Amino acid sequence: MASGKADFLKTVSLFSHLKEEELQRLAGKSHYCAFKFGDVIIREGEQDDCLYILISGKVNVFKSYRTKKEKRLRTLEPPAYFGEIALIDDLVRSATVVAIRDTKTLCLDRLNLDREIERSPVIAKKLLQMLNRRLLALEKTLVNATGGVIPICATCKKIISDKGAWLTIEQYIMDYTEFRLSHGICPECLDSLLSETPPEDSAG
Repeated sequence: MASGKADFLKTVSLFSHLKEEELQRLAGKSHYCAFKFGDVIIREGEQDDCLYILISGKVNVFKSYRTKKEKRLRTLEPPAYFGEIALIDDLVRSATVVAIRDTKTLCLDRLNLDREIERSPVIAKKLLQMLNRRLLALEKTLVNATGGVIPICATCKKIISDKGAWLTIEQYIMDYTEFRLSHGICPECLDSLLSETPPEDSAG
């Protein structure tokens, strides 16, 4: 069984440069997962610590799945893999992955993959190369969407979309990129807010 998994791992770019003994070790720590048509394999916003490698079937990757803002990002077929971003850092899933055919995957959890990365830095190198390709693809998408220039209002700082709608910067990022936003307050704004807050009446 492990031998068959190892042979399959050889066909995956992330693991194709590993030695036979490394492939066998990794194969022994993997397990099969099966999904039916329509199953949600990964859900955006949730935490998961598994890398999925497609053996058969097909999946779609979505942002804002089943909402008014739903956007299909890509379609994946064997031997593509997904779920690797959450393995690099302890992040929630940035997109939803749905099986559009009956699908079989080989799964590796973060703990076992981390151990193999420590033994074989080539895996870490491959992950970094993959991230670089993702960033270049994102840059190309933004250039295609904006013609290389992002038209922003000099007064309110809204950005006009390719459909002619003026969007806030936050909305533009959410609609046209794969990034998710979290909000905080920078030190300068915090100082400004505190300076504008009236002091409490000590006299009661």
